[in-house]
Amino acid sequence: MDVFMPVLKLVWEKTRLVDARRMKREKYPEGIKEYRDIPYLDDGDMYHLLDIYMPADAGTSLPVMIDIHGGGWMYGTKEINRCYCHRLAAQGFIVASINYRLAGKVLFREQITDIFSAFGWIGENLESYGADMKNVFLTGDSAGGHFACVCAALTKSESLRKEFGIHNNPLQFNAVGATSPVVDLLSPNIILNVNLRMLLGSNLRKSPFYKYMKFDNIALPDMPPFYILTSSGDFVHSQSHKLKKVLDNLGVPNQLRDWKCRYKGKRLPHCFAVLDSASRPAEIVIREMADFFKKYINKPI
Repeated sequence: MDVFMPVLKLVWEKTRLVDARRMKREKYPEGIKEYRDIPYLDDGDMYHLLDIYMPADAGTSLPVMIDIHGGGWMYGTKEINRCYCHRLAAQGFIVASINYRLAGKVLFREQITDIFSAFGWIGENLESYGADMKNVFLTGDSAGGHFACVCAALTKSESLRKEFGIHNNPLQFNAVGATSPVVDLLSPNIILNVNLRMLLGSNLRKSPFYKYMKFDNIALPDMPPFYILTSSGDFVHSQSHKLKKVLDNLGVPNQLRDWKCRYKGKRLPHCFAVLDSASRPAEIVIREMADFFKKYINKPI
């Protein structure tokens, strides 16, 4: 960990600068209302804040999307997904975008408990914004996709929640969207393996959560349906196919979009729908994921 930490810090500082430039030039869709920096835990920690986005002309009973940003478990805030969340909301959803404490400061278990604390606030408060809490969907990209997968399993298992120290289950998800997800940190991939010590501590193989760094070991057959997105330029491209294989073996309904076509002469990169959400490919897959979710909306009787 000591050897790789300076390199990781340089990588994420470069990423921060790239994201800052990207965010300055992003084009936001019109007609989206936002509420920003709402504390889901009242402790003054900036990593315990969330944002809410919705169509400005929204009525009541809109379905909900919860978005978990990526960033290698150790980088980023909800702001890096802000434009993307605007575009999700434009599909007719109330979107809650959440922060969580980052690896390097806390371990994986604490990150999961942060996310479930956000779920708790959303379950108790989002209805007052016009949300239909019978129709809640979960999305995440990259490391956020990993969190989304794990949380989808945890909501279905009381014993797993107890192992993570989670004593409530405030939400059930109709479906999950996983964009360029990481689902196997135990695979022989140095880019992924280097994160394990930050997530689990120096005695990582003795961590009770070590086995759950491979999603096969936590996935359950009664998890909600999944929409999975990857592309030929995604450096964790194979992870999306691993996720599909796990879900297929369990009989969990899923749809994999593997974008192989080039756009402007280039292969589409990791998390392209988030990083360039105004592009034509992103527009297509954002609508496709929203349409997939809408197939699983519970209609009032």
